[in-house]
Amino acid sequence: MADILKVTTPMSGYDNSTIKNNPQAGQGPQIQNPVDPSKVMRGDNRTDSGGNQEQQLAFQYRSNFGTFLNLIKNSPDITRIFSDVFFQGEEMLTGGVMGEEAARQIASFFKASQMKEEDVLGFLKEQAESSVRFNGGIFDQLRQVMAETGSVDLKADILNFIKKFNDMSSGKHILHDIFNTVKDMEGYVFKQTASQLEEMLKELDLSAKEGDTQSNSALLKEKILPFMGRYIATNHDMGTVRDKISLLSVLMARYENGNREDVLQAFAKLTGYQGFRRHFGSTTAEEFGELLGQVDMEQAAGKNQWSDKFIEFLRTGVSGGAGLENRQTFLNIIQSLVVNESVYMPILHLAFPMEINGKKLFSEMWIDPDEEGSSTQAGAQRIARIFIKFEIAELGPFKLLMLYGDNTSSLQLYYPEKLKKSETSIQKGIKSILEKNHLRSDRIILQAGEGPSSLVSVFPKIQERKNTVDVRI
Repeated sequence: MADILKVTTPMSGYDNSTIKNNPQAGQGPQIQNPVDPSKVMRGDNRTDSGGNQEQQLAFQYRSNFGTFLNLIKNSPDITRIFSDVFFQGEEMLTGGVMGEEAARQIASFFKASQMKEEDVLGFLKEQAESSVRFNGGIFDQLRQVMAETGSVDLKADILNFIKKFNDMSSGKHILHDIFNTVKDMEGYVFKQTASQLEEMLKELDLSAKEGDTQSNSALLKEKILPFMGRYIATNHDMGTVRDKISLLSVLMARYENGNREDVLQAFAKLTGYQGFRRHFGSTTAEEFGELLGQVDMEQAAGKNQWSDKFIEFLRTGVSGGAGLENRQTFLNIIQSLVVNESVYMPILHLAFPMEINGKKLFSEMWIDPDEEGSSTQAGAQRIARIFIKFEIAELGPFKLLMLYGDNTSSLQLYYPEKLKKSETSIQKGIKSILEKNHLRSDRIILQAGEGPSSLVSVFPKIQERKNTVDVRI
């Protein structure tokens, strides 16, 4: 029988008083921290700051920010993936694999992507403005206050106000997410519970204005959430329903945070700071409340018709409407889009397909409007760094890196190898475009080949937090 306890039998026989333990086996060369029961030890091969780079990287990837960097590194190339889908065009509709509704959604998106050359600039501006949630006179002045003040309290209160305004402007969207989440729960509970939940859900006022949250919040907090809590406690349901309740709680908190009165109180608190009054004068919370009545909340929430069609197109693909063989492709596109919208991403991301005068292209753009952080310094010149990946049907992929500031620019274009003979005409075309838009270029570099493969190599500031304390929650 194997000696599992690693005990030896003494020469004198089975005398418990003389039992001896085997000598401790020699430690392997890879073991840095042998186990000692009398002490609290770190895990094997772990150090506070030492260890090889591979060990440190593995530890970093167990943090939230490290996971984000890992996702950036391994994220699917949406430009290549979406180009393959978009360039199929009508073939997706004539393949005979989709229903009438799916075909309608896809056809609607393809039609929305068609435009003339003179419409492109307006389209790009519209997409960029809808991607920036906080624009307009009020928020421009708040940015100036943030740049000038040294008060941590003022900055914190400004961010608190913006958060509340954001939740208020997104009120209808959040409310519909709440409705859909509760509706989904009905499919995971008993029939009697589902019918009771359905009756309570009828009391939810989906037409409530942004900021008018009291009635719906009371229904959610006093009826629906306690009802589902009792259901879980009674039936010990720790599956999907419990996960959806966690999501519901987050949505409820956001919805209630967007209460109009709370937004006005947050603004009133800002009026107590001299740095705030320097830009806003004697504006009162009541006057600000009157301004809120004139704000287009859908625009403030970033609502955009083209984006809505884009989302419906992706939803159709994920649901299998474009064929089950393409479902994973659409999932990869969504994954890439979500990663680029992470709270850790310090730059603006845009992605859009276009069909211009019958020629299809897909473009993905990253913009850092403040390359050196100079906008926080009075009188400093702002330099923007722009990275664009685009693919043109029948030509191939391109990459453009551009630095722009004070009406001058420098750019570097990577183009497909097969266009090497056309490099001179490409350079002339770029100069013509810059001159047409009254831009002066200090340097234009053209190079055949793939170009940079990592977004981090183009925007090093993405890794700015890598040396800070970061944990996974």
